Amino acid sequence: MKKIIFDLDDTLYIDNGLRKEREKIILDFLGDKKCDYLKLKLKNNTLNSLINLGFQKKDFFKLMNRVSINLNKNERLIKILGVLRQSYRLIVLSNSSRDCVEKSLEKLGILNLIDEFYTGEDFEHPKPDRRCFFMVKKGDIAVGNNFKKDLEIPKKLGAKTILIGGKDFRADIIIKEIYELGKILSKN
Repeated sequence: MKKIIFDLDDTLYIDNGLRKEREKIILDFLGDKKCDYLKLKLKNNTLNSLINLGFQKKDFFKLMNRVSINLNKNERLIKILGVLRQSYRLIVLSNSSRDCVEKSLEKLGILNLIDEFYTGEDFEHPKPDRRCFFMVKKGDIAVGNNFKKDLEIPKKLGAKTILIGGKDFRADIIIKEIYELGKILSKN
């Protein structure tokens, strides 16, 4: 059975309040290293920026686990994933901690629809490290909001790529929001 591999944050849900709260906790934690972090973030993801500053992944996960996840059950998303699950295995691949991923999926009401999920704790290096995408096979579908981090490696591995909310034309398909996914996949 073909798979759909989803990024989590800003892909299966968008919550600017949660994003701001996570960033605030990181900046407060960094103290006088804030400016260095913000410069690194221009070219790196959050976790790699922190690692470049000498912090460990476990420090990042501890910080993220302090943030309350106040997501709401998403009936629209539940319906779409329920239909897609009839034809695909659904996988989530996130750089977040296992605790954050599981809580987010549970709050959204989709934990029982996801066949597998992998987190930043499952890999030595975060996405876009090629080893994070071990489950991707030719013909699978990768869905994410960041081409470089979520889609570039899957595309090289033969997956169809769907970019959400971006403008990177290297992706096979670009959509505004996750709710367009069912319609797009029914046409292909």
